[in-house]
Amino acid sequence: MLKIAISYRRADCSAIAGRIFDRLAAHFGENAVFMDIDNIPFGTDFRAHIQEVLKRTDVLIALIGADWLGVGADGTVRMNEKTDPVRVEIETALQRKTPIIPVLIDGAKMPDSTALPAEFGNFAFLNAAEVASGRDFRSQLARLIGAIEHIAAPAGSTQGPPPPIKTTSAAVSGIPVRRPWHADLVPYFVVPLVLMLAAHYVILINNLNNDYLWLAATAIPFAFGFAQFWAGNSGGMPATVAALALGLIGASAMSVSESFISGDPILPQNRFEWRDNIQFAGAIALSLVAGYVLARALRAARHRWSPGSSSPRPM
Repeated sequence: MLKIAISYRRADCSAIAGRIFDRLAAHFGENAVFMDIDNIPFGTDFRAHIQEVLKRTDVLIALIGADWLGVGADGTVRMNEKTDPVRVEIETALQRKTPIIPVLIDGAKMPDSTALPAEFGNFAFLNAAEVASGRDFRSQLARLIGAIEHIAAPAGSTQGPPPPIKTTSAAVSGIPVRRPWHADLVPYFVVPLVLMLAAHYVILINNLNNDYLWLAATAIPFAFGFAQFWAGNSGGMPATVAALALGLIGASAMSVSESFISGDPILPQNRFEWRDNIQFAGAIALSLVAGYVLARALRAARHRWSPGSSSPRPM
């Protein structure tokens, strides 16, 4: 069975370490992932304890946050102390030639080699994965899982078939996992709808030119349609449904809002008013789709022309 150990400094990133452990345990099994290497029994030589744990480890995940080095208020650096458990974990893994995947947490940077003990060798030059606690957590963990499986494949292949893979092929290849449609409901449907209604209200009460209303009805959906795919990688069908719903509900809500302000009937009274409502609904829907299509085209172009795009992104 594949064995994974997670090394981290508790004062640095203990909260997200628990989330990462849960995700890895859900995929590889709880018995395959060990987190608290430094949870050492009383009266035990911690160096021998760490040696024993890493002797059974196929991959070490080193979580690196902003305070991974452990700089104290007086300027002392815990990583420079030979008794620092995190230092011992990394040194032991390097001595045993255990594969290490550094994981940069919430935008942290890889420490410079001059800030690390000489025993760390080329650790500072290892290509690191990135994990943030925000919306990309799921897709970033999927890429990390793919990297672990790739690195540990030779060791795992001698111990029987690997556990069932729960991530999609797109996730393992480095393409962001598509978010469920309901996760986009508030940021990419409710928010643009509210913004359009607010713009419509301001334009009406100030008797501004109708061109401003057309600008709001196209620019706002376009921006959110672009963001919907770029940030969330939503599928084409959810984006199309969202566009049609936003167009119909947006145009209807504007009619209701205008009725309250002007006192006119809510429903259009002639074919010209019906035409205006249909045009507004169509403009809103098409603008959202246009933003989505542009984001998808730019992402595809970036993936195609980026170095090494023909193979999974290195971790």
